[in-house]
Order: sequence, then C-alpha cells, then structure tokens
Amino acid sequence: MEVQGRSNSEEKVTELSQSPQSRDLSLFGKIQSGILHTFESLENRNFRLLWFGMVFSMWGIQMQMVARGILVYDLTGDYTITGFVGMGFAPSLLVVSLFGGVLGDRMERRSIIQIAQLVNGLLAGVVGVLILLGVIVWQHLFLVSMIQGAMFAFMMPARQAAIPSLVKKNQLANAFALNAMAMSMMSLVAPAIAGYVYQYIGPEVVYFGICAVMVSAVVFTSMVPKMYPSDRSIKDSVVRNMLAGFRYIGRNKILLQLMIYSVVVALLAMPFRMLVPAYAKDVYGSAGSSVGILLTATGLGALIGSVAIANLREGHHRGWILIGGALIAGLSLALISGFPVFLAGVIAMVGTGIGEQARWALGQSVMMENSADEFRSRVMSVLMMTYGLMPLGMYPLGWSMEQFGGQQAVGMIAFLLIGFGVLSVFLLPNLRRIK
Repeated sequence: MEVQGRSNSEEKVTELSQSPQSRDLSLFGKIQSGILHTFESLENRNFRLLWFGMVFSMWGIQMQMVARGILVYDLTGDYTITGFVGMGFAPSLLVVSLFGGVLGDRMERRSIIQIAQLVNGLLAGVVGVLILLGVIVWQHLFLVSMIQGAMFAFMMPARQAAIPSLVKKNQLANAFALNAMAMSMMSLVAPAIAGYVYQYIGPEVVYFGICAVMVSAVVFTSMVPKMYPSDRSIKDSVVRNMLAGFRYIGRNKILLQLMIYSVVVALLAMPFRMLVPAYAKDVYGSAGSSVGILLTATGLGALIGSVAIANLREGHHRGWILIGGALIAGLSLALISGFPVFLAGVIAMVGTGIGEQARWALGQSVMMENSADEFRSRVMSVLMMTYGLMPLGMYPLGWSMEQFGGQQAVGMIAFLLIGFGVLSVFLLPNLRRIK
C-alpha cells in the first residue's frame, strides 16, 4: 500500500510539472534567460558606458546619411553627384584606416574615440549653419563627408580593440555583437527621425540635432577609464606595425578568407544603400519621410540580425550563417529590382539589413576571436578598409542606374551577390568550417 501511495504521489507531481501553467512558466523562463543572455556583456559598467557612447555616435551618423543623401539630390537632381558625395568618406577612410589601426595599438584609446566624436559633431553644426545662411553647396557636404570618414577610421579600430579589456573573456563575442547592435538600433530609429524632420521642419534642424547627439556621445565616453594598449606595438615604427598587421592576416587562413568575403560582399551590397534616397524618389516617387522608412526597414533587419548573432556561440555553424548573409542580401535586392512597389521595397530592405549583419557583426566577432590582442586594432582597421573600397562598387552602380535604369542595375547586383554566395561555399572552405 505504501509503495502504491508513493507511486500515485509521483504521478501527481509529474502531471503538475506537465500542466499548461508549468509549461508557460518554463517558456517564460527561457525567454527571460534569452533576453538576459543577449545583453550579458552590458553588466560591465565601463563597457556599458562605451556602448552608450556608441549608440549616440551612431545615432548622429545614421541621421546624417539620410539628410546628406536627400539634401544633395535636392541641390543637384543628379544620381552621380549624390553617390559621389555619399561615398565621400570612402577615400579618406581607405587611407586613414591603416594609420588608425596602428594608432589604436599604440596610443590611449579613449582619447582617440572622443576626438573623433567631437570633430564629427562640430562638423555637423557647421553644415547646419551653412544651410541656415543659405550658402550650402554639394561641395561643402563632400568635404565634410571626407573628414568624417577619416574620423571614423580613427575611432572604430580603437573602440573595437578596447572592448576585450572591458568585458569577461567568455563575453567577448557577445560584446562585439552588441556593438553592432548599437548601429542596428540607430539605423532603425534615426533614419525615420531624420527623414521626418527634414521634410516637415528643415535640413538645418536635422544637422543641429546631429551635433547635439554627437556631443552626448563624448560625455558618455569621458566616463570610461583611459584605455592603454599593449607595449609591444610601441617599440616598432608605424610602417613596421602596418606591415606586421598585413603579414599576420596573411598567415591566418580564417582571417584572410573572412577579409576576402567581406570585401566582395561589401562592394556588391553596400553601395545601393547610398543611392536609396535617389532610387526611392525615381522608382517609388517617395518624399523624405518615405526614404526614412526604407532605411528604417534596413535598421529593423539589422537589429533582428544582431540580436540573433548576439546569442550565437561556438557549435552553431556560424560559418554557414555568415555565407547565408550574402544570399539573403542578394535575394532582397532581387525583390527590390523585380517589384517596383514601395511595400516590396520595405520588406526587401529588412532582408538587406539581416544580410549585412551576418557579414559585419558576425564576421567582426569571428575576426576578433581569432586575433591576438596586440593585432586586434590593425585587423579591425583592415576590415574598415572595405568601406573605403565602396567607390569601386558605387560608381559602376551609379553609372548603370543612369544608363539602364535603377531596377535593371540593382537586378545585376542581386545576380552577382547570389552567385558569389554560392561560390563561397566551395572557394572559401575555412568559412563554412567555422563552428
């Protein structure tokens, strides 16, 4: 009887544990655990402050990308000039990235980040004044774009190289994903704000707002302790440091193939984002606020992608996800090309955001995991050069859009992206082997 009583009791406990309420609590616990896991590296105060500085900095940069594209097209009505100014940051970023990486491995990193943030903020304020005075021309915007490209090249390698000193070792991948998430969140919110303010209040107000948020970024970064690099790199000359960085990447097969993949996908996928304002006006007949919605859709996709990537760990077949990013981006551009409807464009831009995060956030995380500490800033600077190479994809796309029309040109890019994604499985075997 006693054995039977215990058996009945155990059955009741089993039934209780399998009740809908218990299962709901278990599901809630998993969701809560997942959310906390996504943001786990923010438990470190100094990284949290650096991260908020990144949020405000990217807020300003994303607003400026939208305002600059619309303003240049309003001033000129020219595809080529719009793309030329949009890519103005690329040459300086390409040249300065190498020096930025070396400096990030040699100098105190907080100061580098703050100077770049402050210069970007002041330049936005200057543009706002020029608009207010009615003397703004597209050449002003091109010059500002060039200077800001140089500042970005100094800031990003220093910021990325500093992160490992601010978080626990097992939180490193999560921290890099959250850094990318800061960009994603602002690309979700900032373009819509910039487009709305531009259309209904005025472009000068957008630029003054950019100045304010950039200064806020400096305030947050100032609360982070000074971050000094390793002494190893200081002993050699700048040129030797630079060459040592390239040799290090060349010897590391994973880093080398990641760089090749990143460069090709960036050249194919990213230039279209610079021409979205012009494409939307011509194909969809969109105003400034609608352009903001399209770029916000990209930010939504990027946010979805970065949240997913923040939860990835070794063993999750990250290499296949990385390669899948090119395929998603290619299919999204095919949708944009094939269906000249605004709603289809919004859906496709979400896809481009997801694909971009697979390349940028996940690729960046894997690179930092596979880089020695004294080389991290230089590895990051070489990755940053992919932005500087964008004119190699920008000018052909702009020319093709002028000659053949926006839809046909974007369709060609989609075909090339999908093709490269498929070829990467066979030509870049170390990528697909990343766990």
